[in-house]
Amino acid sequence: MTRQRMTAAVAIGVAVCAATSAMPAAALPFTEATASDAAAQDADTTTAARLQIEAGSEIIGSGATGFLASDTDGDVRWTRYADGSSTVLATERGQPKTTERYGALSDTVFTPAFNQGDGPGYVTATAYDMAAGTASAIDLRTLSRTHGYIGAVGDTIIASATTATGAQTAHLVRHDGTSLTDRPVAGLPGGALDIQVKGADAGAVLLSYRTGELEETRWHLALVDLASATVTRTFDAGPHAPSPDAALSGTHVAWFEATQPFGSTMVLNVAERGSSTPPRRETITGLWQPVLNLTGNWLTYASASELHYGDPQERLALTAVPVGGGVPRKLLEQVSTIVPSPDGSLLAMGGTLAGGQGLYRIAPGTDAAPAVTQVASTGVPTAVTVLGHTVPSTIDLDENRGAVPLSWRLSRLNVTFTATIRHTRTGLADVGHFSPGNGQNPHPERIDYTWDGTLSDNGKAVNAPNGAYTWTVEAKPTNGIGPTATVTGTFTVHRKPAPHDFTDNGSPDVLARDKAGRLWLEDTASSPDHLRRLNATRTRLVGGGWQIYNSIEATGNIAGGAAGDLVARDTAGVLWLYQGRGDGTFTTRVKIGGGWQGYRHIAAGSDLTGDGRPDLVATDTAGALWLHRATGNTAAPFADRKKIGLSGWQTFNSIQATGNIAGGAAGDLVARDTAGVLWLYQGRGDGTFTTRVKIGAGWQGYTHLTGIGDGNRDGRPDLFATSTDGTAYYYQGTGSAAAPFRKRESSSVFFGSTGSYNHIA
Repeated sequence: MTRQRMTAAVAIGVAVCAATSAMPAAALPFTEATASDAAAQDADTTTAARLQIEAGSEIIGSGATGFLASDTDGDVRWTRYADGSSTVLATERGQPKTTERYGALSDTVFTPAFNQGDGPGYVTATAYDMAAGTASAIDLRTLSRTHGYIGAVGDTIIASATTATGAQTAHLVRHDGTSLTDRPVAGLPGGALDIQVKGADAGAVLLSYRTGELEETRWHLALVDLASATVTRTFDAGPHAPSPDAALSGTHVAWFEATQPFGSTMVLNVAERGSSTPPRRETITGLWQPVLNLTGNWLTYASASELHYGDPQERLALTAVPVGGGVPRKLLEQVSTIVPSPDGSLLAMGGTLAGGQGLYRIAPGTDAAPAVTQVASTGVPTAVTVLGHTVPSTIDLDENRGAVPLSWRLSRLNVTFTATIRHTRTGLADVGHFSPGNGQNPHPERIDYTWDGTLSDNGKAVNAPNGAYTWTVEAKPTNGIGPTATVTGTFTVHRKPAPHDFTDNGSPDVLARDKAGRLWLEDTASSPDHLRRLNATRTRLVGGGWQIYNSIEATGNIAGGAAGDLVARDTAGVLWLYQGRGDGTFTTRVKIGGGWQGYRHIAAGSDLTGDGRPDLVATDTAGALWLHRATGNTAAPFADRKKIGLSGWQTFNSIQATGNIAGGAAGDLVARDTAGVLWLYQGRGDGTFTTRVKIGAGWQGYTHLTGIGDGNRDGRPDLFATSTDGTAYYYQGTGSAAAPFRKRESSSVFFGSTGSYNHIA
């Protein structure tokens, strides 16, 4: 909740004068309540819907007409129950904001000021009567130069003074708007040190103090009657300082005794105020910085924790248990601060799964057991909630090139977060695990994930196919508060069809026929390292019986489908079309036509005419080059042939359509002559080529050359070369006609020794 959404604060100006003990009361410009103060005390149900408290606030005090809280900016703010109006009384950063510091159980709020001069640290304060709308300035130095402010209950200030021997005495200081009355507390030992306020009710205050030094140190609690300024009972609290909060009601006193200076095991002590019976003691584990209080005959306690902290081993839930022992009840899922109210109820900052984070009143219900009612809401859910996401409905993996930014906004980040991206058709998935609460996160409420466009197939990374996807995120709270939040959504991945992509995942697939006539498909994926830039990911059998063909060529999408196709020529010279389904399989073959036995080499996959469809070229026995332009029609995938090279092509023993490797206007060809020299023929876009350019010599060592398309997703086609021992090498395209390929890289694709495979496309 933003500051702008809260009721405007009322500015208060008070003139503090050190020469007098108290200044006359001055009227404050408070907004008038719309209901009586008496009715406002029990207005929880009617005002919870309209009372707001800023997220991150902590409860400091509770009176009859309103409550005191501090926000994340350090503002100490009083909010009226009747109308929700608020007043900033002080802005303090880095100071302990306890109910004893500002005053407990009253509409009177004290804001002590630190003294830079002589005397104790806090000697001046401003007392605000929030019911009357007045303020008074108080200076304890008018009583004694050794008096120091340590807390307040109602309109009574608790002060300490240092004796000549260095010990401390406790004092009750009353103010009536014009003067101060000082009463020393009787019954404290002469060597008391470090006097602090630990708890209070309407008629008494509980002080802690220590005696002795070093190994002889003992801590004590003293119950002081406010009317008589007398210690009525003391308790031995052990060698370590008692818990920050102690509880005091009309019938009982309770505190936690530490078993070691820093630890989560403590001993709960509960004693009856009017009895000399020793306290009931119970060892409780899992407590860090415990909060403790009493309402009716029930004791409430928990480890104080903000919602975005904590550990499931800690006692984070606010628990209520009868003062005499019994079955505990959970009141809140988590609590950070808790204070007593004048009517015997408690106010706690925390949350429930149903009501979310906010301020809750805890008071005995109809069965005398504590009941919980929300007083004010922060608007923040207690259960981990996925508030939104930036997952697009359509993802173009050509455009993103393996870097898709995704993010989810959560109500809090102390979670273990799992994001699963699953391809609907294949079931292949990518799973990311995050622990954003561990360490710094640049976005406090956001989990960012850059998806690289791959999925896992039996532990191997494969490129994500086109099509429908579901995403599921699960956020499990690390502190155990609330259930795991699960949210799902959908998106669609698409790319342009790639020449050698039969699995519709944007990565090249290599076809290889073995000696038995079986055709295999090897799916590939690029690797981020610099050792193996093209890796085999999946090998699948297309089918048997392919020995009837003497030429098999990957053509790209020539028939208007969603994936790449291939053509195969049989020994009778008939050319057949196998249209890709996009899952690594092909439809039943369709006859393109006969007479193709007159061609020595067939190459397909480059768009030579600039119409966006890959075309096919073939060389005849006379050395001419022919163009077969793709139509996109399954029944007639090629237009009538056109001669584009008159002669000389018989000198080449390998011709490959590579796509646009030279940065020109259209697709290109590479051709290897009988001397092992590789030549580039750069397409003009009209079905013709520029003057050939020599790429280099030494290419005779390869049994097969294959223009596989874009293997590393850099937007440029690449070349695949297979040696006689079955090792496959990878040449990345540069986009330069002068040097169209980079230095070769090894790959993990392997086709066995010489003769294992007799055709690769």
